Amino acid sequence: MGLLDNLLGAFLKLTDPTPRYTGSRCLVEKYAVGGCDACVEACPYEAVDLAHFRVEIDDTRCTGCGLCTQVCPGVALEFPLGPLQEALDKGRGQVKCSKAEGSGQEVLCLGRLTPGLLAEAASRHGRLTLARGDCEHCKIGGPTVPQALERVVEEARRYYPELEVAVTIEALPGVAVGRRELFQQILGGTRRMTAEVLPEPPEALVPEDAGEGPALPAELRLRRAAALRSQGEVRWPAVRVLEGCTLCPVCTNVCPTGAIRREREEGEYVLELEVSACTGCAACVTSCPPQVVELVEVGRDAVLAEEPLELYRGEPEWS
Repeated sequence: MGLLDNLLGAFLKLTDPTPRYTGSRCLVEKYAVGGCDACVEACPYEAVDLAHFRVEIDDTRCTGCGLCTQVCPGVALEFPLGPLQEALDKGRGQVKCSKAEGSGQEVLCLGRLTPGLLAEAASRHGRLTLARGDCEHCKIGGPTVPQALERVVEEARRYYPELEVAVTIEALPGVAVGRRELFQQILGGTRRMTAEVLPEPPEALVPEDAGEGPALPAELRLRRAAALRSQGEVRWPAVRVLEGCTLCPVCTNVCPTGAIRREREEGEYVLELEVSACTGCAACVTSCPPQVVELVEVGRDAVLAEEPLELYRGEPEWS
């Protein structure tokens, strides 16, 4: 790709605030029983449409707040997490939204902060401080952002129980506010937009001793990295399969991240769970024909285990 193409791509990215969509991880496209409309419910500007059995985002309505990415159970909607992680790193755990007072490391909206980002940043920087502006009158995220942020913090504590977060409407601690505040805001916005068109930063999302593991979305890699560093009681979502399983492929078909696999071994079928790939979306629970799958929680050791968790084994009648 030439320089002109790169510049054009960068320009289009700057003018397109919509998150990227991976249809293979969407519960609607997976035809999970009960479907999913979490992104529709979260969007404050009615920019998300599911009429054609896939997520379609109206880029004239979308502000790029990120609230849909926080709630997507299959991580089908996501913004590049590298620039957001970099902002948390450079701010040593302190970051502000683009409408907050003061200067400092900035993200467009706190609605873009995911559980994995907060958990992983806290595992390295300790207490996090998030500064927000006047969400009630904001045209980017709107009044639902504070409540959404509370839910994200609680979710992040599943992966890093030691997480401490302070949300403030004041300027970031230790950040001076001077007469050039307007210039700093403009410069911060320029840096943020520049970061969004650059590739993910080179720093590894997962510590070296975390093992290779499955090919996970960046959000799940961040959650796994936080769980590795935690000394507390990690509560990672997982599933249990009860007696009565017919070993049909429904659970594997609807799983958005490929966490559940079905293998054949010497005449038997085996259901396995790659714990670190499980998001707790419950698609397998609602879609299981005999209703023998239930959600549970597992600890740090299960998340970091080298082998997948065996859920069920047997020789089905239909074989």
